[in-house]
Amino acid sequence: MTDAIVNFKKSIKDYTLSTPEKKPKENYINILILRELKSAARFTTDGLEANSAVICIGSLEATVGKLFGRKQVASDRRKAKSLQRTLLAANEMGNDWKGCTMSVNEMCQKCPECALFGSAASKEKMSITSRVMYDEAYTIRNLNAVVEDYFQNAPGDDYLKGTSTAIREPDFFKEGTLFPCVVTLRDVTPEEVLFFLNITDRNSRYGATSTRFGKMENHILGVYASHREGPSSLEVTRGIALKLAEKKESPEDEPYENENNTPVNDKEKLEGINSKKPENEKTMCPEDKLKRVMNRDTLSVEDVKTFAVEVYKSLSNKHRIEYVEFDETQTTEILNDLKDDKIVRSILVDQIGKLGDFLKVQGA
Repeated sequence: MTDAIVNFKKSIKDYTLSTPEKKPKENYINILILRELKSAARFTTDGLEANSAVICIGSLEATVGKLFGRKQVASDRRKAKSLQRTLLAANEMGNDWKGCTMSVNEMCQKCPECALFGSAASKEKMSITSRVMYDEAYTIRNLNAVVEDYFQNAPGDDYLKGTSTAIREPDFFKEGTLFPCVVTLRDVTPEEVLFFLNITDRNSRYGATSTRFGKMENHILGVYASHREGPSSLEVTRGIALKLAEKKESPEDEPYENENNTPVNDKEKLEGINSKKPENEKTMCPEDKLKRVMNRDTLSVEDVKTFAVEVYKSLSNKHRIEYVEFDETQTTEILNDLKDDKIVRSILVDQIGKLGDFLKVQGA
C-alpha cells in the first residue's frame, strides 16, 4: 500500500471497523460529491418527463431537477460488480464463483459488493442490509434551465419508409448540469471506504439508456469521518444556491438586459457595456438575486465546488457534528494511487478475508 492510503486508513480508524459486524454502531463516513454531466442524460421514471421536485430555497419556492438515489446506487453497483469480475479470480471467492449479478434474487452474497451494498433474500435464505446510504440529488438551477426535450424516432435501414407513431419527445438534462450529493457509509471497514471511492471515481454513466447518454464526472470534494451522520444533499444544494446569490459578480459576468427586461446578445452587451442597467446589484433584493442564479444558462464548477465544501462544514457545525476531514486534494492523492489495479485488487482480497463470519446466518 502507498503512504497516502496507509495514512488515510489510520486517520479514519476510530470511525471504521476492523471487520464488518452484524449489529449496527454509530460509525459514519460521509462523502461529499459533485456530479457534473458531461453529456445530455435522461433521469426519468416514465421514460419521458424529467424527474423533478418542488423545494424551498430561502423564501423562494422552485421546481428543480432530481436524480433519485436509486438511480445512483444502481449505476454504482453495476460498476462495482463488473470491477470485481475483472480483478478477482474465481479461486479467491471459491471455485464455484463465476462473478456476481444484478439479478435481484441471484446475487452471490459472498463478494465485497454484496456485503457492502446489500442483497435481497436468495437461495442462501438470508438478506443483507445495505450499509451505503444515498440521498436524492437536486439541481442548483431551475428545471426549465437544465432540461430540454428532443424529438426521437425509431430508425430504420430502408431507403423508403412509411409513417410511424414511434416518434417521442423525452426530456434530457443538459450537459453541464450539476448535482451536489452526499453519500454515507455506515459501519464499514477502511477497505470498503477505498472500494467505494474507487467505484465513484471510475463510474461515468448514469441514467436511462446510459450506454448512449449520461456521461458524468464525479468530483469527490471531501471525506468526513464521524460518529454522526452528515448533512443531506438537499441542505447542501440549498446552501450552494444561496451562496451563489450572495457572491458579488464582476461587471463582465453580470447578465445584461434591454429596456424590455429580456437578455441581450453578445453584440448588444459589448456596445452597451457602460450603459445603465435596469437593476443595480446593490438594489436587488436577495430573492431576485437568487432567481437570477437559478435561471442562469451555466454555473462555475469551481465556485460550486468551493461553496459546497463551505456549506457542508457550516451545516456540520450547526448540527454539532465533529469530524475528521480529508479534503479534495488529499482525496485526489488517494484516487491517483487507486488507478493501479493491483492495489485495488489487493484491497478487495483483504476485504474478502474479513467477510467470513459476517455472511453467516446465526443458527445456520
